[in-house]
Amino acid sequence: MKLKKLLALALAGVLSLSMLAACGGDNNGGQSNNPAPPATTPADGSQPAEDNQGGEPAGAEVEPLTIKYSSTFQQTETGGQIQQYFIDKVGELSGGAITVDITWGGTLFDSMGELDAVADGVVDMIALGHMPHLDTLPYLSFPGFAPGGTQAALDYFNTLIFDDPETSALIQSEAEALGIKYLNVIPGGANAFCTNYAYTDLDSMVAGSTSFGNFDAAIFEALGFQVSTVTPPECYDALNRGMINSTQMGFAPMVAMAWYEVAPFWSLDGTYTAGNMFTVNLDWWNGLTGAQRDCIQKAADETETYAAGIYDDAIDNDIKTVEDATGNKFVELSQTDIDRIWAATFEAKAADAMNRANTHGVTDGMTTILEKAAEITNYDWQH
Repeated sequence: MKLKKLLALALAGVLSLSMLAACGGDNNGGQSNNPAPPATTPADGSQPAEDNQGGEPAGAEVEPLTIKYSSTFQQTETGGQIQQYFIDKVGELSGGAITVDITWGGTLFDSMGELDAVADGVVDMIALGHMPHLDTLPYLSFPGFAPGGTQAALDYFNTLIFDDPETSALIQSEAEALGIKYLNVIPGGANAFCTNYAYTDLDSMVAGSTSFGNFDAAIFEALGFQVSTVTPPECYDALNRGMINSTQMGFAPMVAMAWYEVAPFWSLDGTYTAGNMFTVNLDWWNGLTGAQRDCIQKAADETETYAAGIYDDAIDNDIKTVEDATGNKFVELSQTDIDRIWAATFEAKAADAMNRANTHGVTDGMTTILEKAAEITNYDWQH
């Protein structure tokens, strides 16, 4: 990352010899989450009025800007590398005019405090970990996983939050009422099972499990496991002592905590996470020039594309780490098993989302979102 920063600074130095660069079209060939409406010529032949939301026409020079950013990630984590990529990319696209003043590792605001911080304008931007805030943002309580891979999870989130007219209107309006705006979605990696006994498929995994450690009992009880409530920090010790003999969680943290030392049999469960939306204070965003917003949005879009690749690489590397350490190959679950896991996941998460929606008086909107979530993931939700 230091090399990237040096390259970005060198590029900024070269560009400083001429006019600062302006951000043009979507550089990665993708579709922006906030496309500008097409220009039209009035019937009288006069030129169309310029966009007043920021006061700058397209192609304007990018004015200097420092983004105050609070991150809960450490800079060396995968999530930190992704945010560093954004920092470098927005500097590159703006010709060095836009810089990011970032505080790493939750030292400014932790995961519970970051939403209030950006909503109140104490900071300009965060990568929102939305799970602790579902009672504030209940429309985000749809299932936070999707089957099919990293890109499938991104497509699932993007459809719900940005692309589908009905669901995006609900989710974006909820955010705007709180004074925030989502710019993109970042992947979160795969989910996995690990056990201290051999298995070949989901049925044999369930049959061999005497106590399944997890804090999300509804999903795994539906699959037939006997669940004991165990939090992630407790799992290694619980597996080592035999208090549990199987568990499931996000793959990357499982590997980081070396659970393979006490549970040598593994498989991915077929679901992939996303979230951690780049989120900005709405008043701050609306106060930027059009050129500044254009550069920030394009950097966010390109960061999403980069993040999909880096997470796929990280999954491959983590599989190799486990297989090298244990001598066991990952069990590849059948599509039938993956479909069973997704059905249990969707039903449990949808039930939780509807209970929350009833509490907050947004049942109809949540139903619309869950119906679309089921459609995207090819699940027949009978509600």
